[in-house]
Amino acid sequence: MIILDSQKDALASLEERLRHSNAFLKNLILSSVDGVMAADRKGKILIFNDAAAEISGYTVDEALQNLNIRDVYPEDGAYEVMRKLRSDAFGGRGKLQSCQVEVMRKDGQPIPISLNAAIVYENGNEVATVGFFHDLSQTLKIQRELEQTQIQLLQAEKMASLGKLAAGVAHQINNPLGGIILFAGLMLEEYDLEKPAQEDLRRILRDAERCKDTVKELLEFARQTRHEMRPLDINEAIVRTLFLLENQTLFQNIDIVRRLDEDIPPVKGDSQQLNHVFMNIILNAAQAMQGNGRLTVSTKRGPNDKRAHIAIADTGPGIPPDIMPHIFEPFFTTKEEGEGTGIGLSLVYGIVESHGGTIRAVNREPTGTSFFIELPLSQPEDEEGDLES
Repeated sequence: MIILDSQKDALASLEERLRHSNAFLKNLILSSVDGVMAADRKGKILIFNDAAAEISGYTVDEALQNLNIRDVYPEDGAYEVMRKLRSDAFGGRGKLQSCQVEVMRKDGQPIPISLNAAIVYENGNEVATVGFFHDLSQTLKIQRELEQTQIQLLQAEKMASLGKLAAGVAHQINNPLGGIILFAGLMLEEYDLEKPAQEDLRRILRDAERCKDTVKELLEFARQTRHEMRPLDINEAIVRTLFLLENQTLFQNIDIVRRLDEDIPPVKGDSQQLNHVFMNIILNAAQAMQGNGRLTVSTKRGPNDKRAHIAIADTGPGIPPDIMPHIFEPFFTTKEEGEGTGIGLSLVYGIVESHGGTIRAVNREPTGTSFFIELPLSQPEDEEGDLES
């Protein structure tokens, strides 16, 4: 009888320790900062903690009572996870380590997660799966921002290095180029030349003038000129640029749409430089549309925003994805030889950057390209006097 009582006490103690262990394990799962979810072979949810509820938008009760594991993943996502779990290539058979997949929130929004999962076996048979996961949305957002910042820093370094190179090349070319233009002009004026010879000299002058314009762009690229930074009306700068361009032959069949916010405050900038920015982008847009399409120019100020937002959109063919990352690189051009130097958009990038702004380009749907420019608004102290840079 004494032995039986001891056995009962031992059994009671074992049951108590088991209950304690189960309670501890349950609390551990429910309080985990990672989402924890388990399901049986039919997909019925068996475990669903608070972190999983926060990520998915479902309550714990909703998940345990009504949710199937197939509803958590988009399309055939659940079958894809099981395929990887049964493979040896993702951490060993029955395991899945640090796999990036998407789950669907209750509101239909896809959420990227990092998933660690395992198959639960009983007597060698699959009886359930369990997964531990966390939301990657913020991590991926920060990663994209860091990549974009890195690209901008690399671009700035290229601009600085090539700016110095451009300045040296431009000054070396300017003197002999001036001599070519001067003496070719004198020969036309002072000598009675035959018509073919006159045409040849005019050709020399035209090409030399074109080289002179390229040198001027190189000097602008290197920022070798002084500029005045002052408060200016960004709408007025855009209207002035459109006035100079819209009567040109290239724009005859282009519908120009203006959506200018009349209440936008002044920006701090150099009017000539910003005119160059707008003219370059607008001309590129017209050339992309081959003189036929719609050009939309808009300005606005976002709520509680200290920046002016300018958008220039065309209905052209768009920029090929493999070319898009390079459009602001100096001397990169897709135009035929003799039609472009590849300096234009890199100069635009440099000007916007020197104004403390940002510029980016995106392809529109179904067709066309949009350039988005952000420039700081003028502050009260800017109105006390003009600043030179």
